[in-house]
Amino acid sequence: MHKQPSFRGTARRRLDDAVHAGLSLAARRPGADDAYRRLLHSVRQRTGLLRPAGDPRRLSRVTWANAGLLPLALHHADWLRPVEAWEPPRAGFNRQFASLAAHLLAAYPVPACMTSAWLVVPPDEPHPEQEWYKHLGRGHSIRTAGLPVPFTRAMAHHLGQAPHHYAVKAALRWAQVRGLGGHEGLARAVSATRLGREFAHEEFWLTVLRFFVHNRHMDVAHVGPVVDFLHAQRFGTREVFIPGRGVVREGPPRPDYAVKGRTVASLLRQVQEWHRHLGQDSSTPARSWPRSEIAEFRYVEGAQQGDGPRCWTIRELLTSGELFLEGQAMRHCVASYIDRCAGRVTSIWSMQADTGRGPRRVLTVEVDPARRVIFQARGRCNRLPREAEREVLGRWARREGLSLAACL
Repeated sequence: MHKQPSFRGTARRRLDDAVHAGLSLAARRPGADDAYRRLLHSVRQRTGLLRPAGDPRRLSRVTWANAGLLPLALHHADWLRPVEAWEPPRAGFNRQFASLAAHLLAAYPVPACMTSAWLVVPPDEPHPEQEWYKHLGRGHSIRTAGLPVPFTRAMAHHLGQAPHHYAVKAALRWAQVRGLGGHEGLARAVSATRLGREFAHEEFWLTVLRFFVHNRHMDVAHVGPVVDFLHAQRFGTREVFIPGRGVVREGPPRPDYAVKGRTVASLLRQVQEWHRHLGQDSSTPARSWPRSEIAEFRYVEGAQQGDGPRCWTIRELLTSGELFLEGQAMRHCVASYIDRCAGRVTSIWSMQADTGRGPRRVLTVEVDPARRVIFQARGRCNRLPREAEREVLGRWARREGLSLAACL
């Protein structure tokens, strides 16, 4: 009873800080300040989207709602209707925010997944997803929106069926895989990799996607490790220490690597060999990075029957050495994420369980610290999380205001 007011007060201060930051950013663009204030007034008067959260599970939604208003205000010159004429539905966050975006910027129906175009960060910078949204809202085809990937009619059709909570880039990748003939599980697995967040070297990655689709009996748990391996071989760089030269950056080891003519078995053998060597290269200098704003987690279970775990912890890994140890213990490629962690593009966490005999590693978790999204969670040898592990992951997510990617 004593913690609820404290949390609500913290949530109110956090939201106020976010609104003040939004006002400061909007003031730098002509007309955006007025548009942002009109949005704030309408949303506060007609919905609970900006009501300070009394429940930790709603904290991220409130701050994301506010973050979404700023880019809508920055695009005020393209509004088709005044915000004052908006009639919000009686639904929850997703439908209400989607309704607001469509009211302002869409004359024609837009796939639900495209709404996340207004929830990308930083909110005051241009994002191509927002132009794609407006293109669809004007009644044009996604195929003529200037996408970074070639899109067929089949892919455009599947985009309308992509999970509504996907980020736009992940939804495009999902639709691409489905349009190539891949099953839904494969589309989810591909979207959960770096391919669901970035578009580069598409000519090569299209051959990889066709390889996955052709080998439809391959376990989708291998998709992530294979993508990481292929990226490291063709495009990955690393820092190494060379006597007399110091620390230098080396280019990719096999820039001409191709999947054409390979079998799944031969490819997976190379992935396993790569995993074994990741933490054995002494030429790689030690690196560290600052802790994210997401708090670590400890949860003690109540009395239960059987030998289930009693105490769970989730801890952020902050050095290259910790990543190497995690990868060796869990037999996966998390050690290849050093550059991404050091650049704060991603953060890696280790979930451990203790039954009274000392902690043991059970999951390695990848979190986007900017968007506060849990992208991946994998156990030993890239197995998927078990039910008890998912439940603990969910507890942590609710407490920290994190969302879980659909692949989880």
